[in-house]
Amino acid sequence: MRTQRAWLAAVILLSGLGASVLLCLLIGAVPLSLAELWDALRGRGEETARVILWELRLPRVLTAVLVGGVLGCVGCAFQGLLRNSLADPYIVGVSSGAAVGAAVGVLLGWHLRGWGWAVALLAFGSGLLTLMLALGLSRQGGQLRIPSFLLVGVSLSASLWGVITLLLVLAGEDLSRVLYWLLGGLLNADWTRLGWASIPALLGCGLLVGQARALNLYTAGEETAQHLGAQVERLKWAVLIGGALATAATVAIAGIIGFVGWMTPHLLRRVVGGDHRALMPLSALGGALLLLWADTLARTLARPVELPVGVITALIGAPLFLWVMRSEGRSP
Repeated sequence: MRTQRAWLAAVILLSGLGASVLLCLLIGAVPLSLAELWDALRGRGEETARVILWELRLPRVLTAVLVGGVLGCVGCAFQGLLRNSLADPYIVGVSSGAAVGAAVGVLLGWHLRGWGWAVALLAFGSGLLTLMLALGLSRQGGQLRIPSFLLVGVSLSASLWGVITLLLVLAGEDLSRVLYWLLGGLLNADWTRLGWASIPALLGCGLLVGQARALNLYTAGEETAQHLGAQVERLKWAVLIGGALATAATVAIAGIIGFVGWMTPHLLRRVVGGDHRALMPLSALGGALLLLWADTLARTLARPVELPVGVITALIGAPLFLWVMRSEGRSP
């Protein structure tokens, strides 16, 4: 029964994602017809339509699919490793480190020199540096202690948010650009950023998918997983490093977008069960679909002003989070 539900969910999500990509390419400040879209895809038709499609809308849509898919996949893996269905990709503090790097790059004026890519790379590097520091401080007796890692991650995140607050005070005219990274958005999506960020993002997710069977065993308990043949230490390192690598890539190109990595695996787990071999790719599809439409709403709801996509996901996710907490609190 669970397998049938998983296949049905896969068909629905894949079909929905394909249709949504098409619709979101048509929707915008300058709507495109199907005929105009088809001509632009073939490099024909009006130049305006080609510019809108190839330079603005298509890279943004694909970036939304990539970022949403990565957040869904990482959130699913972290929930399995931490055995907590409310965990999300930002729980290990990587997002705070990446935000600090982005803020420093903006304050250095790199974006004014046409070095937007350098700001993103600095964000990516500082996020990974935060991960390495957390891993180093959490290792005890040659083993990675998950509770210690979480405490270190929370402590580092709190400290880094203090640094971010200081940078916001110093930002001056660049305040809006720094806030962009904190609220999340795809306004600066382009082919260059999508190209380089997709490499670590997909590598990280591939590492997570390779640990799906071990995660299934791990959910029964660490000792049980070891008796069943799972290499627990390798699992911990693979999930944390792969998840942080992918998350840092998404923060570098889109900022911090909350709730996507928590919502999709949590809701899908209720439908298809906890088998990570199915749940992880389904969570990626669900995250891509959710962020794609959240970004479309962000760029169309208040035209000509564009809303941060993190605002849209928060408006959806916060009430859902409260409902889940209330419903689980009532369960015996």
